Amino acid sequence: MPVVRTLNQKGIEHFRQFLQLIRRGEAVKSPAFTFDDTCALPVNGNLHVEPKAFGSKYEMAFYLHEALGRIDRPDILEDAGLWSWLALFYIDELSPEDSEGRRRPREDYHYVLVTSSDDHSPGWARTRHLLAGPYSLFRRHGRSARVLLSGKPHEHGKFVYDLAWRSDLISNRGLVEAVERLYFDSKAGRPKRGATTDSNPGNLRRFIAVLQQLDFNYDLQGMTAKQILELLPSEFDRWQ
Repeated sequence: MPVVRTLNQKGIEHFRQFLQLIRRGEAVKSPAFTFDDTCALPVNGNLHVEPKAFGSKYEMAFYLHEALGRIDRPDILEDAGLWSWLALFYIDELSPEDSEGRRRPREDYHYVLVTSSDDHSPGWARTRHLLAGPYSLFRRHGRSARVLLSGKPHEHGKFVYDLAWRSDLISNRGLVEAVERLYFDSKAGRPKRGATTDSNPGNLRRFIAVLQQLDFNYDLQGMTAKQILELLPSEFDRWQ
């Protein structure tokens, strides 16, 4: 299996250029600089990853959590070179070919990690990286992150979009577990049908609206999933 690497500045610039070539339809396959020592250096710890297809962002995050487990660094989510190299390595998953044989990549920040030290990018861009974002959610929420990470690796799910705009919501372990209990179908391995349909009583956005009201009178950060679910009005009974 290939050794995990980290892109230096030269490698990151090559990656940005590669993404531009893809957008112009001039490149499809992964470039040679992925394993070029002048652009990508092995990380300490002799860690390995393998090329593989993932059924969901959750499966991908679980795998990366296992593969990177020996990197004992609190700042791992600030390592732009590491996450950018991983995005390059898994470009087939993060920007798959369509029926016409073309990739259609998103903006660069979905692949080249934006860190807190980057003053030229909006803060929300740091959470949109297609690998570091799911990894962060899995590391914090574990199994409860299934509801947030049920979509394909190259997609952003509605659960993440609706919750992530408030960091106090998506970082709350009890709250995310409550969302998973309400809206995730464990047998089907995906969110319950209609959970994000605004016309359905007790839908996700309605849940968020109710939480915002409860937040005035309750310490939601200190509550368990069970305690949060007990506060919900009867319109949410159908989902429990």
